[in-house]
Amino acid sequence: MSSAWSIRSTATAVIVGGLALAAGGCQHLVNPYADELAAGSSVTTSSVDAARATSVERRVAHRPYAPIEAPVHVGVVTHGPLYFSDPVESVACDDGRYAWTIRDHAYGLYGPSRFLMNIVCFPIKAAVRPPWQVTTSDGS
Repeated sequence: MSSAWSIRSTATAVIVGGLALAAGGCQHLVNPYADELAAGSSVTTSSVDAARATSVERRVAHRPYAPIEAPVHVGVVTHGPLYFSDPVESVACDDGRYAWTIRDHAYGLYGPSRFLMNIVCFPIKAAVRPPWQVTTSDGS
């Protein structure tokens, strides 16, 4: 009889504790689908306001020697093979809002799946492009 009472009291304590934790923390939840920062005024400090309020005349630095141009001969960078590169990682949704979209949820499934696929396919990728092979990228 004491073990049944102990299980019931433990379950009750867990449920009551969970409800109290959820009720107390709800006021601090953030809605990731709404851009709360867009509607608000910008946060500033008195030192930032003072710096923006001052008017300073721009000065152009004149050096006593002629400028030297350093042209770029080749616009590529050499590196080793990128076995775990992800083409979607740098693609952003540029809609001007700081909020989640369907792309974020899709990448939440795609990103880890692609990483696991890269781990499984690593021996094949290393056979096709050995680690000592030099590859080039143009930055795009």
